[in-house]
Amino acid sequence: MKRLREQGKPTNDMVVIRESLARTSELDQAGGIAYLSSIPDGLPKVTNLRHYIEIVRQKSLLRQRAYIAETILEKLLSANGDANEVFREVAALSASLREEVGQKRILNFRSGAAFAASTESKIEWIAPGYVAKGSITEVGAKVKVGKTTLILNLVGAALDGREFLERATAKTPTVYLTEQPAVSFRQAMERADLLGRNDFYLLLYSDTLGVSWSAVEECKRVGAGLLIVDTLPQFAGLVGDSENNSGDALAAMEPLQRAAAEGIAVVIVRHERKSGGDVGDSGRGSSAFPGAVDVVLSLRRPEGNSKKTIRELHARSRFSETPAELLVELRENTYISLGDPHDAAVKAAKESILTVVPQTESEAVDLKTLIEGAKIPRATVQRAVDELLQEGKLARIGEGKRGKPFKYLIAEIHSCPTSDI
Repeated sequence: MKRLREQGKPTNDMVVIRESLARTSELDQAGGIAYLSSIPDGLPKVTNLRHYIEIVRQKSLLRQRAYIAETILEKLLSANGDANEVFREVAALSASLREEVGQKRILNFRSGAAFAASTESKIEWIAPGYVAKGSITEVGAKVKVGKTTLILNLVGAALDGREFLERATAKTPTVYLTEQPAVSFRQAMERADLLGRNDFYLLLYSDTLGVSWSAVEECKRVGAGLLIVDTLPQFAGLVGDSENNSGDALAAMEPLQRAAAEGIAVVIVRHERKSGGDVGDSGRGSSAFPGAVDVVLSLRRPEGNSKKTIRELHARSRFSETPAELLVELRENTYISLGDPHDAAVKAAKESILTVVPQTESEAVDLKTLIEGAKIPRATVQRAVDELLQEGKLARIGEGKRGKPFKYLIAEIHSCPTSDI
């Protein structure tokens, strides 16, 4: 080959090499044709360069994984301090390995019949209509409307198996992640009677700075069926415009979707925009957040003049059991259900009408006067008047025509006379 190079002939062509050796009677001395044919075996080819690169890359990944495994083993064997800190370090080191395993999972396609056979048709509710195991509920409200109080009411009810908004709850321990500082959240816990409980586990945001957190593992460790994240953007590290980015929003939802897949009931909290909007569209940030949950709740102050303790709970849900609207009132740090807002408004209107309507025909008043006196919308007053007439608590005179409108007064109450005692 050296001689061929000096002669300016190709040195990588076995045919040329063989003929050159044959002319100089050196072929047998070099090992013969069989030996020459075996020389290229195992030599890399330029045309296969991409494949060789992939082989090198795979070997490099194997070395990296082996190094990570050795590092984890070394940390576990040498650990003599805080176990939680060691586990956090191990979790951080093994994150890339877990991610690779997750990416290589085989997709489990199932037929409709197989899916029906492998899943339960009955929903396991923590709070019927609002929070279910294996689902995600979003609670939104403007600042200082009372959403934390509402959620802590839910937590307290679930810890004891008490009613929440007049609905039975399933008893379960709870893991709560809060963005509030310790001093203010302690007061909120005290109002909800949660201090001193061994089935309520909380994580302050200030304790997560600089380290990763895994709420799902904590839920499994303590047997909690309910996980609260208040607020999600804070714990997901969504800053600046990232809260408005659908990709970042979906990435933030992914660990919570995995938690729901484990059968945990997840409740996330988000702030609403100052401008508000329809339920599902009023939350700050990307619409990918409400799109990834099963129930969207919005706690709002009712329009018009109402008591400061009254709130409306609006909902959009994938479940038929979820009421679209509910009127609630905060009494002694506990939210009480007042029922459907329209029904509650009619009930309040009926009470107001009975206080202003006269008792004699000469003083009977028309509908316009009732509306002005009760300071209630016309449609609500009309419905309240109709129900009072049906109940026999209100009487009506007049013809309902121009110049002779219907007028209303307290109905005469007939009672049986009794003797004096």
